[in-house]
Amino acid sequence: MAPRGRGGKFSKPSRGGGKKFSRDLQPVDKDGNSVGLWRDPEDEIKSSSDESSSEESSEEESSDDADAGTSQAAAASEATREARKAAAKAKKLAALAKRKQQAAQPGDLPPSDSDESEDEGLGLPANPNHTAKSRSQLVKKDDDEEEPKKVAQQARERYMKLHAEGKTDEARADLARLAIIREQREAERARKQAEKEEKEEQAREKAALTKEREDKLRAAALGKPAPKKGKKN
Repeated sequence: MAPRGRGGKFSKPSRGGGKKFSRDLQPVDKDGNSVGLWRDPEDEIKSSSDESSSEESSEEESSDDADAGTSQAAAASEATREARKAAAKAKKLAALAKRKQQAAQPGDLPPSDSDESEDEGLGLPANPNHTAKSRSQLVKKDDDEEEPKKVAQQARERYMKLHAEGKTDEARADLARLAIIREQREAERARKQAEKEEKEEQAREKAALTKEREDKLRAAALGKPAPKKGKKN
């Protein structure tokens, strides 16, 4: 049970207390800056609009400066690109003129369109290593490589022709082997035919003996003497 204070249950709770007053009587605006007590609200609105207009003008000036810098950089880049193109074109024309002035060597092939376009694109003169002698050596090397292949192909064609006619050792061995196989097949066929004929003869003899035995049994059942076989002269 909670203890009772002075006065017991008849005591009343105290209300209120000491009065407290604020010492900050200076008014402030929404940003926390102190303003005059008798300041007109229209002045505040006007100052805010002035600040926003000054900020917008500063932003426009900065954007104008940036646009001007970008346009100047683009113009400078375009001028540099045009200068590079002009220099490359002049270099190509000089290389082409120098190539035309060179005297053609005996045996040199005329330049093809692809060679001219390649040389013009790279701006380089003709390769001095591509002479008539080097080209002839290259052609001779190709002929030397093709000659053995041609000879081998011709030899193979001759061999296949002789083999088809049975005039090669391999063809003769094949024919001898085929003859042996043919003889073996003929012998096997003759053996099977002889076995077949022998079986048929045995079957005929067995049928004759069976018929004779049946005739004897039938005669004995009827009480007649069995017919005797005639003597052979």
